[in-house]
Amino acid sequence: MLDLVSILTPTYNCGKYIHRLLDSVLRQTYPAIEMHVIDDGSVDDTKAIIERYIPQFEQKGYKLIYHYQQNQGQSAAINNHLKLVTGEYFVWPDADDFYKTDDAIETLVNSLKDTDNSVGMSRCMVEYLYESDLSVQRTLDTTRTYSDRLFEDCLYGMNDYWYNPGGYMMKTKALKEAIPELEIYTEHDAGQNWQLMLPVLYSCRCLTINRIMYSVLVRQASHSRGQYAERKKSRKLINGYRNTIVSTLERMPAMPKNEKRDYINKINRMYDKRVLKSDLMYITNPIRPTIKRFLAFFKR
Repeated sequence: MLDLVSILTPTYNCGKYIHRLLDSVLRQTYPAIEMHVIDDGSVDDTKAIIERYIPQFEQKGYKLIYHYQQNQGQSAAINNHLKLVTGEYFVWPDADDFYKTDDAIETLVNSLKDTDNSVGMSRCMVEYLYESDLSVQRTLDTTRTYSDRLFEDCLYGMNDYWYNPGGYMMKTKALKEAIPELEIYTEHDAGQNWQLMLPVLYSCRCLTINRIMYSVLVRQASHSRGQYAERKKSRKLINGYRNTIVSTLERMPAMPKNEKRDYINKINRMYDKRVLKSDLMYITNPIRPTIKRFLAFFKR
């Protein structure tokens, strides 16, 4: 009997996108898949679309289960349902992305199944697509060689580390050893990837498959209503990232206390600089035209 792959996908108002992910799962060559979709309080037709796919999944021999919760954010959606993962392998793709190749899940499983306990994750490479027409914006370099020790790359965003979750697969055993209670830090806008990746990457190696097997939709950013609102939003987002990383480090049972302290101090210094840089950007931008006119006057 083949090992089961559990898919956990949070979604919020992704009715116009999620069909691509569901279709790409249905096309997979790997025959043992269960998929849980957590609807984080959507007000569009997300529920109806997912429910229409349930018979198609059953016909393929897969399981598709729909869950609903009041809007709490992606990290809460994952946290509230992480204990539902029963497969030997675990993936958590975003609702608006999708698998590019039909053998993506099979290839990820095969990369992990004969490895020892030092390996906890594997990842494939991804491409980034424009939302408007799904044309390719950019791709990762498939000729590059990556380390299999990626904890600090993930922690600091170094060496072109990519966080798009659908390209990653974990051994569920490694996940449970790194996060024994299967509970992660939750904050509405901070996401869930650091909380899942960092504990596993600290203790385990991650293999990289140099094939592009996952497509990431680059959605258009919403425009703010005024500079002050954008500054507050930027500060909140940066501090949300900081809170997420620090809380994740604090919860990691495998990391010694003195090492946690050193990493947390580095993270706080790094994010203090990011907040300052963000504040300066919104302070200086409005006066740049005035400065340019002032300098131009004396060049006459």
